[in-house]
Formats: sequence, structure tokens, C-alpha cells
Amino acid sequence: MPQPALQIWLNPRRLCLGLMAMIAGILLLSAAPARAQRSGDFSMTYTQESARFVGQAPNPYFYLRGATVELGYSLWKGFGATVGGTGLAGTNLRGSIDIHQVSLLVGPRYTWNIGHITPTTWDRKGGIFAEGKFGYTFASSGQYPSHGVLTSSSSALDLEAGGGVNFHVYHRFDLRLIEGDFVRTQLPNGSTNVQNSFRIASGINFHIGY
Repeated sequence: MPQPALQIWLNPRRLCLGLMAMIAGILLLSAAPARAQRSGDFSMTYTQESARFVGQAPNPYFYLRGATVELGYSLWKGFGATVGGTGLAGTNLRGSIDIHQVSLLVGPRYTWNIGHITPTTWDRKGGIFAEGKFGYTFASSGQYPSHGVLTSSSSALDLEAGGGVNFHVYHRFDLRLIEGDFVRTQLPNGSTNVQNSFRIASGINFHIGY
């Protein structure tokens, strides 16, 4: 029986290939001679996500910790795209449960740069950005009930929306003071198969271009 078009489009292999194509496209655009003032950011952040177990009272909440790497590029008046990945882990949750997840995402971003920006970016004061991202989350460890079977690995659609603040420190280097994202995944959990969580991050940012 042929797969519906939506299921084919959400195939993890196709999505990974699409993300790699997006990364290659952004790198080519950043390397090409620019007619307008284009700029971008490459960031590495420490990331923490607040999540919860289904039906685990009175304290169902737990935390996943890890890192995020992102490449964002502004193509026209602050509007552009971002692509990146996040790796998170939690061990010995509830005494014996481990959770390891990797998310690959891409989406639009708008950046409002603060202060005058010269070709050397020395006068930048920082920037504020907002973004929406979609992609896939791959879980290599955990407990995921699906069709009556408890498995340790799964994958699902991932949708995120949020933003953050960069503070200029020296030449092209910024501090990413804070980044916050609302995260919605659809990993099987034996109930709604939907997880809504909040992710917060901070780290360093390298400014590319103008």
C-alpha cells in the first residue's frame, strides 16, 4: 500500500537530506559576493530543556541537558534562515530511565541588529532575533510505547518557536545571553503522543559578514 504524501515528506532520511541541502545553500550564499548587506551568525550554546513524564504525579518534571549548534543567515533586511542541531540527554531518571535525543531543525529567522554596523562589525552592540523551526527528533534511548510494544528508540516531527539576544563583546564575537524556545514533539508516550516543553540556552556567537 503506497504511503500518503505527508508520510513520505516526513521520512527522516529525506528530511536529513533536505537539512544538509539547506546548510549547503546558506554556506554558498555567505561565500558569494553580496550586493546588499548580508550577515549571519554561528552559535554554540549550552542547552537545557524542561519536560515531563505522562501521568507521573506528584512531580512529573525532569530536565534534559546538552548543546546546540546553529547557523543563521540574514538575506534581506534581517529576514533569513537558520539551520542547526541539538543533542540532549538525561540519565537515571526515575532511578533507571535514560533519555538521549538529537534534533535537526531548519526554519525562518528575523534578526534586529542593535547599533551601527560597519563592514568590520566593530560598532555592533548586539542583536535580537525571533525564529520558527521544524525538523525531526531522533531518540536513541528511552521508553517509547508504540503499537503495544515498548521500544528504546523512536523518531518524530519537531516544531519549535522562540528567540534570543546576542550581546557584542569583541570584534565578531558575541555572547548569546539567552535563547528560549517552545518545543513540541510527537514521540510516542502511550497517551497523546505529544510533548510540549520549554528549552533555554546560552553560550557564544560568531558573527559572519556585515
